[in-house]
Amino acid sequence: MKKIFSQSLQKQALIAMFIGVLPILTLTLWYAQALSKNQQKTQDIYNKNQKLILEYNFVKADISALEKALQNNQLLQSETLQESIEQKWQNTKKRIQLLKINLPDSLFVAKWRQFAPDEINATSKAEEFQQLVKVLNQFEESFQQTLNKRLSDQESHFVQLQTWFMFGLVILLPTLIVISIFLINRICQQLNQVESAVSEVGKGNFDKSVELSGSHELQQLGDRLNWLRLELKRIQQQKETFLRHVTHELKTPLASLNEGSSLLNSGLLGDVNPKQQRILIIMENSVAKLGSLIDDLLSYSAASHPDSLHHDAEMNLIQEEVSKHLSDKLGKTDVIVNWQNHDELKVPYLPCKLVLTQLVSNAIDHAKSNVTISIEEQNGDVLLIVRDDGDGIDVNEADSLFQPFVRGEKNKNNNGSGLGLAIVSECVKQLKGDVKWLSVESGASIQVAFPKRDPK
Repeated sequence: MKKIFSQSLQKQALIAMFIGVLPILTLTLWYAQALSKNQQKTQDIYNKNQKLILEYNFVKADISALEKALQNNQLLQSETLQESIEQKWQNTKKRIQLLKINLPDSLFVAKWRQFAPDEINATSKAEEFQQLVKVLNQFEESFQQTLNKRLSDQESHFVQLQTWFMFGLVILLPTLIVISIFLINRICQQLNQVESAVSEVGKGNFDKSVELSGSHELQQLGDRLNWLRLELKRIQQQKETFLRHVTHELKTPLASLNEGSSLLNSGLLGDVNPKQQRILIIMENSVAKLGSLIDDLLSYSAASHPDSLHHDAEMNLIQEEVSKHLSDKLGKTDVIVNWQNHDELKVPYLPCKLVLTQLVSNAIDHAKSNVTISIEEQNGDVLLIVRDDGDGIDVNEADSLFQPFVRGEKNKNNNGSGLGLAIVSECVKQLKGDVKWLSVESGASIQVAFPKRDPK
């Protein structure tokens, strides 16, 4: 059995069809052939019965004619008439013999032999033939019953044939249904394995080995997916290494540029004319933008690193740090931030801090007057919901905004790096949760849900 289900899905389907359909097809062909034979036999019996009825009627008519001929010949004493009578009797005996041959074991033949002995011949008296006519009239009903019984026996055989056919269908159809359900369920299980494995790889869970059981093709697919997982894991590690190396290497010359522009702007190296002042302002803004981009790259690298889950912290601590980090941005706007959180709830420190920092920062950028952060525990999951009363998010852009460096049309003029929601997405992957847009009448609402970890 295990060898059978290690075959390809196509071979499994053919085997199931062979096991389930072939018996039904064989039964149907047998029934069709038996039905054809039964109909032919019924037709033959009917035709033979009609022939026997005609022969029986001919015998009655012949014997009645012989009776009258013998009565007439008793007066005429004609040799020619006697010869005709003998010839007629010979033909009648042949008809009688035909009836005996075709109905050998019938009650009719037994009674005929009892009341119409073979001693009767063409020289017998007319009274004997008259008696024979009476006997035939008496046995006509028995003769008809004998013929009807032959037809009824054949009909009984047909009913029995139908019964066997229906019995076979009752046995085979449920068997076919069970086999079909079993095969469909097995194929669905195998396809669910593929879907689950692809989903895990797509979510970035590269540490879990991909193992697909079932047909030979699925095992090969599992090997290829496992190879793909390892390649993606290697590329992910190279990307993280590259990001950390590049960002740290950029920090040093960036700090020098920032220090140099500050020194020139201070006037310690001489007076700065208005044109030079404008260039220094452009340099400072560019250095600040580049510094922000480097910080986002570092956050993105940290968000995708498994070590970010090692440390837990209470939500009130994370709230304080996020509020402190965004205090300068809040000071430049009239937006009010409302926190509604479970203070004693403990969550992974770094990913949750990065998620809230990015989501709240984006909400402040787009809000008109207020931002609400809701944090609660629900059915073993932690729900983080950030709402703002801004212009909302274009539905057509919603899914793509989680990709790195992708920005919506409404954010083209902002100075953001386009990594904010990508950092959120990476953090959510590490938390083994999901992030989605909530449908609201106005503004934007983003929900992050992930399983609550057991306290260590």
